[in-house]
Amino acid sequence: MPFRRDELPFGWYFRNGDNYLLSSPQGKVLNGLSANYKNDHRITIKTINGQQYINVPTAFAPDGRGFFERAVNGTTRQVGSWEDDAIREIWGHFDTGIVDCHGLYTRGAFVGANAIYPENGAFAPKKEWPAYGYDFRASNVVPTANENRPLNIGMTPVIYLGV
Repeated sequence: MPFRRDELPFGWYFRNGDNYLLSSPQGKVLNGLSANYKNDHRITIKTINGQQYINVPTAFAPDGRGFFERAVNGTTRQVGSWEDDAIREIWGHFDTGIVDCHGLYTRGAFVGANAIYPENGAFAPKKEWPAYGYDFRASNVVPTANENRPLNIGMTPVIYLGV
């Protein structure tokens, strides 16, 4: 919903797993949802300090990261099922042992570059040729950031209970 958490209209509730007394208006509405809906969204009745509570669904993983909601077809993937983080396959190719600049053949995520330590190891310069290494840059083949994420827009995850 395009409202801030503290500015939700009447009847809308933040989907953070909060518990409501089973006998409260919110609890009655939640308990009246179908068994499938409650199962898909992990809405359960629990006893806390001798009283029964029921929770609103949550849009957050146990570690606090918000879920990106994705359409499912109900056949190969069901409502409420989780998929963990993943990024697209990243590939690359490099030829090894190259010290001649004419021999730099790279594709994909690899880029020919000057050797970091040209005086050490197999890439030691020979004659007047400089030594070359290979940089791996995922950004050459996929969008990159400081986190894995799908295309998204910030919204407040909510459920309408009408009470």
